[in-house]
Amino acid sequence: MDMEQKRARHRRFWQPLQKGEGAYLSVVAPVSDGQPPYHLRKAESVEENWLSTQYRLEKAEARMQNTYFGQDAIQCEFVNFGPGVQAALLGAPYAITKDSIWFDRQPPIKDWEHPVVFKTDPEHPLYHAIAEHTRALCEHSKGRYAVSFTDIGGQLDVLYSMRGEELLMDLLEYPDEVLAAEAQIDREFIEYFNTLQKMIGPTGCGYTNWIPLVHDKPWYPLQCDMSVMISPAMFEEFVLPSLAKVAASIGQAVYHLDGPGEIKHLDMILSLPEVHAVQWVPLPNTKDQNGRFYQDFADKESIDVYRKTLAAGKKVVLLGVRPNQISAIFDAVGCDGVFIETYPGSRSRADELIDFAAKEWIR
Repeated sequence: MDMEQKRARHRRFWQPLQKGEGAYLSVVAPVSDGQPPYHLRKAESVEENWLSTQYRLEKAEARMQNTYFGQDAIQCEFVNFGPGVQAALLGAPYAITKDSIWFDRQPPIKDWEHPVVFKTDPEHPLYHAIAEHTRALCEHSKGRYAVSFTDIGGQLDVLYSMRGEELLMDLLEYPDEVLAAEAQIDREFIEYFNTLQKMIGPTGCGYTNWIPLVHDKPWYPLQCDMSVMISPAMFEEFVLPSLAKVAASIGQAVYHLDGPGEIKHLDMILSLPEVHAVQWVPLPNTKDQNGRFYQDFADKESIDVYRKTLAAGKKVVLLGVRPNQISAIFDAVGCDGVFIETYPGSRSRADELIDFAAKEWIR
């Protein structure tokens, strides 16, 4: 399929769930079974790896030249500055490491005795870096790939980065202060999201995020990873209103359901009309023949999540599914409205999988 055909199928994913629409299969593999055609030099430092605009463009070019994006796969370049970068833009210290950028190492909020004002700093070095990388990738793309929103973060997760573990007790002891802080973070999130939207929109490449789905309209993956540590009653009080406000402002969203500890909140999440799909993340608690743990997307717990989500009229997004798990998923819940990203490991295996999918799962 060419890019326009893929974009058309992604548009269909964003339509309401329909019986008979079939599955969406993003197959990502090396462009050939031989030597990759493009050599990416090693970054000279962790700072260059994360902050250099030029190196970010080199990585995007290498991925484009060396990767086969099969069936529904579209190259989506993630403007990655760590999970929940909004915390840094609001004043949290950050630490650049080999694997990520972190914002929760030294939470700046020590107490609630002094008023805390949450305001995005447009002069922050990461604010400038995100803007520069986003603009540069949009210009470099020339319609060949989509450029993502950065991972702004989930509002309560951002507040957790700024307050630390004490936030859990604050929910009991300082609920009004927490809700007031969250309202400010919601406001700043929406304003910053709109700023990024204005950068990405004119490219005409569509809108995407760290989840590789492309939409003609802005969307975002909502989340609250901290919710594994709170009760459904607390979720309803401290998380759901924020999710509803942000989702309504954006228009459409996918919810990032990060593991079994969040299943207790699923009914409330599914009640939000703007949540179009749920992206499920099972725990890596299954061993392979070499003793390494991996995620089983076809276990009973996962299947129950899919059934409940699809029964609510929402769609399902699964990233990093092993090819040998796909049949079991579709046998259990059907194909309709399920988006699966998979990595077969070679171009030849990718083509075999796509041929099989065209006969069995793709409509």
